[in-house]
Order: sequence, then structure tokens, then C-alpha cells
Amino acid sequence: MGRYLVPAAMAAFAVAALAAGLIPYRPALWAAVVPLAVLGGVIPMIFAINIRVVPVISRRSWASERWVRAQVALVVAGAWLVFAGRVAGLGALVVTGSVLALASAIVAAVNLARLFRQAPGQRPAPPPPDSEQAAVDPIATRFMRMAGVYLVLGLVVGVVTAVWRPGVGRWDLVWAHALLIGYMLSMAAGVCYHVLARWTGRRWRSLAAIRLHFALVVVGLPLMLLALATDQAILFAIAGPIQAAAIALFLANIAPLTVALPSPTRPALLAAMGLLAVGIGLGAAFAIEPILGVWLRVVHAEINLFGWTGLLISGVGYYFLPRLAGQPLRWPWLAPFQLGAIVGGVALSVAALGWRAHADGPAWLVLAAGAVIAAGFLLFGLQVAGTFRQSSGGTVAALPFVAKPGVPAGASR
Repeated sequence: MGRYLVPAAMAAFAVAALAAGLIPYRPALWAAVVPLAVLGGVIPMIFAINIRVVPVISRRSWASERWVRAQVALVVAGAWLVFAGRVAGLGALVVTGSVLALASAIVAAVNLARLFRQAPGQRPAPPPPDSEQAAVDPIATRFMRMAGVYLVLGLVVGVVTAVWRPGVGRWDLVWAHALLIGYMLSMAAGVCYHVLARWTGRRWRSLAAIRLHFALVVVGLPLMLLALATDQAILFAIAGPIQAAAIALFLANIAPLTVALPSPTRPALLAAMGLLAVGIGLGAAFAIEPILGVWLRVVHAEINLFGWTGLLISGVGYYFLPRLAGQPLRWPWLAPFQLGAIVGGVALSVAALGWRAHADGPAWLVLAAGAVIAAGFLLFGLQVAGTFRQSSGGTVAALPFVAKPGVPAGASR
């Protein structure tokens, strides 16, 4: 499924990036850009990884491949319906797409429940963790369970607000934070805490810091969603710094292990972490000084939506792709150009949007930035399609890859 799903998700990201480039010409497009990137890009990519990895880790098989395909098809169809409805101003399409996306989350939960209801199979289990990783794994699992809760919450908000918009609060931002921070970032934390020590053979610096990260998210994210729902300045002032501290702690926890990953995963994830720090720093600044959000909210969104997300997907993909396809990358020389297009496009977009906001800069420069970002996503989709195309069917026998202590994953052994 990955050979088709990943390029389809990259196409959604590319269209969203191009549409974002057209915002100076048609500002209302922003309301269509974010749903397409989140529902058509972020969620399908997380589904793609989980569909391949969860059976390996759990030593179980999906009860029904047809229902797994339905899970993916529902969210992809929902994404494009919401996008079309927002572009054309057709509320019925937005409602239909939002309902399909929520149905996808429900089917995903049912698929997981049916999978874990089975007894473990005969396939080999991943090597047992050391005592430290055995303590980290339950925290990683809590992050992933919390991600599932926020996925359903965000999609429920999407359905409700497609039908009825409350008179108080910024519910589009409630939806975006629930899905991007609550779902994607919590899932990313859970995956990182589960696999990075296994991939690199390195030890976590502090178990207490990982526990504190989880506690800060548990407290800070609901406060932020409540602040957005009620538009209460005092809640923003409390939730913004807590959320920023949680993400800073996450980055500090994973950085010492990330540097031991092989290229091109290492530079992709390090760049993603840098952009996440900048994007979340801006968000925290908005909580303290709301007037900044008037000028920089789109910049904040693009850094997180295309920069952090695009680079994270690329980095994780470059690690998993050869192992899932059973082949090396088809065009490894293409990876620096692909990563450079996303980083360069986001940087150009930030500069162009800032210039336009403060000095009426040219609209074509924003569009050019969107085209460069789109090219980065399309190049990754091409890499995926090419790698799977040369595969004779692919294998997951080497997944998850576990490094020897002190030996970076992918290094010569």
C-alpha cells in the first residue's frame, strides 16, 4: 500500500503548498490549504507507517486488509472533498468530507482493536529492550494512545464546526492544534521514544526528562485548546509557555540520539527539529503578545505545516523506505535536492510573506516559494515510487532495525 499511499500524500502536500502560494491573490484559499495538508498529507502518512510497523512490533496481522484500505480511502476522500468545498464555497462538500475523515478515525480504532484481540503470531519479536528502554516504552505507548484521542477529538471538531460555528473562540485553530500538536506531534514523540535508542544503540540522557515531557503535554495542550475555544488571554499566557517548554524538552531529549542516525535521515530530522523550535517559539510569542499573531500567523503555520512536517516525514521515510521495499533508495543523490527544496522553499516563503506584510512585497515571490516547497514533496513521492518500483515485492523482515550499542543505525557492521 505504501508505494501508492505515500506518493498520493505527497501530491496532497504539493497541491496545498501551491495553493498557499496563491494566497496573496486569493486569501480565502488558506482555509482550504490546511485541511488538505493535514487530512490528505499528515494523517495518511502516519497511517502508512502504522499499517506497516504495528503488525511487526505486535507480532500480529491486520484482521482485514479491506478495512485497512477503507481506513485510508476514507481520510483521503475526505481531505479532497473538504479542500474542494472550501475552494468552491460549498458547505455540503465540507461537511461530507469532514464526516468521512471522522469515519476513517473510527475505522482505524476498530482495526487496531481487532488486531490486538488476536494472539501473538509465530513471527520473531523485536529484540527485548534494556531496562532503561523498558521504562521508556510505556511512556511512548501513552503518547501514541493520547495521539489517538486527539485524532478523534480534532476530527469531531471538524465535523461540528462544518455544520455550526460557535460565536466565541477560534475553532479553526482548535481543530489545527488538536490534529497537528495533539495527534501528529504526540505520535512523533511516541515513535521517537520507542525507536531512536533501538535505531542508534545510544542511551537516553534522562528518563525523568521524558516523563516531564509527557506531563507537560498532558497539562499544556488541553489548556491551549481551552484558550483557543474561549479566547481567554490569561489561558494563552499560561498554556503557551507550557506547550513551548514541552516541545523544547522533546527536542532536547531526542537530539543526542538523532545525531547518530545515518544520512539522509539525520540532516532531515535535525532540520525538522530546528524548524519546529522556530515555529513553536513563534506560537508561544503569540500567546504572550497577541498582536504578533496578526502579522506572523501564516508564517508560523507554514513553518510547522510544510517545514517541520515535511522534513519529519522525509527523514523517517528515508530510514523506513529501504527496509520496507527491501531495496536501497532508487536515487540517493536526489535526497539532498529534495530536502533542500523544502528548507529553501520554507525560508523563501517566510521572507516573502514578511516582505509582503511589512512593505507590500511582490505576490509572485510567495507563489514561487510555494512552487519550490511543492517540488520538494513531489521529489520525495518520486523517490518512494522509484524505490518500490525496483522492489520485487518488498519485505519487512529487517524492521525494526536495531543497532549494536554505539553503532549508528545503517553504519557498516
